[in-house]
Amino acid sequence: MKRLSAILLTFAMAVSLAGCGGKKDPKEIYDDAVKKQKEMASFDADMKMDMSLVHDTETMDISMVMNMKIDGINTESMRYLMDGTTSTMGQNLDTMMYYEGGYCYMEAMGQKFKYTMELEDMVQQVEQNIGASSLDSSYLKDISAKKDGDNQILTYTVDEAKMEEVMEEMMDILGNTAAGIDSASNTIKALSGEMVLNKEGYAISSKANLSMEMVMGGDTATIELEMEVTYNNPGQEVSITAPEGLDSYTEIDASQLGL
Repeated sequence: MKRLSAILLTFAMAVSLAGCGGKKDPKEIYDDAVKKQKEMASFDADMKMDMSLVHDTETMDISMVMNMKIDGINTESMRYLMDGTTSTMGQNLDTMMYYEGGYCYMEAMGQKFKYTMELEDMVQQVEQNIGASSLDSSYLKDISAKKDGDNQILTYTVDEAKMEEVMEEMMDILGNTAAGIDSASNTIKALSGEMVLNKEGYAISSKANLSMEMVMGGDTATIELEMEVTYNNPGQEVSITAPEGLDSYTEIDASQLGL
């Protein structure tokens, strides 16, 4: 589910922060957005995701709400904070993840632990989440732009075959954390989205929809996923407050988490 979130965010964020551009070609707006996205130093967004996984006659519904804040991307002083709740089968799981000074702090199911993490590894993970990738408009089948008052709306669909290549690359990056999943065969049926830009050219909201089939061990499952993202004060500095009591977190080796 985390990887699916990253996939959608890749495209949701890739078309964010694009200038209105008048009669500029939508693909040019998109490519300008990718460049601008890579230059972001701070980021704050709320995300809501609903996913249905169907296997044979059984259906599992999973929903997630999350806030993600990042400041000082790719600098020694980078800080990252994620708070989220995942709900399924009547159960709620609250999760917190915080990064600062070479340590990643996590809290889940009443457990608090920390482990060392190189800056470049954390940056790579952050870039997966916010979509600060090298993907350009060649990954899109089509994209259009229209005005809505002071805002501009970008609507796009993604080349499914090329996106499947991206998924394979992401699995390679995840390595051991994808154990048991890296052998799955994934077929993206459809991936599309919409981004609303304000008059300054910053994204204020986005939507993305994914339809996918996964085959693993002879079993086939279909996945339908919808995601909505709201961007808070885009283009402004982000203030991050560290969780209390970080000194009390139990230190572990990252290998215990399969990292």
